[in-house]
Amino acid sequence: MSFQFCVLGSGSSGNSVAFWDSETLFLVDAGFTCKATANRLSQAGLDIADLKAILISHEHVDHVGGARVIQKKVSPRLLSTKPVHDWMDARFGLTTEPALVPGKAISIGNFSVTPFEVCHDASQTVGFSVEMNGSKVTMATDLGHVSPGVAEHFANADAIILESNHDVQMLKDGPYPAFLKKRILGKQGHLSNNQSAEMLVQVIGPRTRHVTLAHLSQENNKPEIAQEESEKAVREHAANKPSIEPASQFDIGNIIKIR
Repeated sequence: MSFQFCVLGSGSSGNSVAFWDSETLFLVDAGFTCKATANRLSQAGLDIADLKAILISHEHVDHVGGARVIQKKVSPRLLSTKPVHDWMDARFGLTTEPALVPGKAISIGNFSVTPFEVCHDASQTVGFSVEMNGSKVTMATDLGHVSPGVAEHFANADAIILESNHDVQMLKDGPYPAFLKKRILGKQGHLSNNQSAEMLVQVIGPRTRHVTLAHLSQENNKPEIAQEESEKAVREHAANKPSIEPASQFDIGNIIKIR
């Protein structure tokens, strides 16, 4: 039995990743409008009407902006951690199932999904390991730094989706106000290209075949810079050389099949 995934888009204006097999379709995050999500799913050969669940990594609008309308139109389960559930209920009046507990696997059809906590400035932020029949995809699109416990979830995954948000020099020289630069560079902010590349060297294993660089800043990064930095680090320091592609804010990524 195999499954597939596709990054529907990733960046400061929206994030969503689709996972599916022959029976089940679910999303991690729903940062695009319902219409845009449906269009992007259609480009991947999928129908939003088949959507069974949305797993929410945290409550920032670029991850939950489309959740309310999608839930109203096609009624998927909407799953979050308890802190995110409380925050979204208080701020948006949007009810989620507080079923996600860091370190505890849940079943979504034939998938086993384990959330794990990462450092990011939300009520609680999680990444996810998505597994089936011994194969694993691990993802985290928003994290300020990498702890050893987080790195363990990525180790030797078949595919990795990892934030590579900014080029440090571009950010420092760019137009953002000082407080925002400090937030992004902080331990609860976002991973730089260099931090992402260093982590990939640590976690890429013999079975790792594909890496997607996620949540690239439109103002403080360029896809070719992020890709070159990660490819150089992996080429020089990792035994295995998986394909590496930067995710786009505007277009879906390649459909990746995990056997």
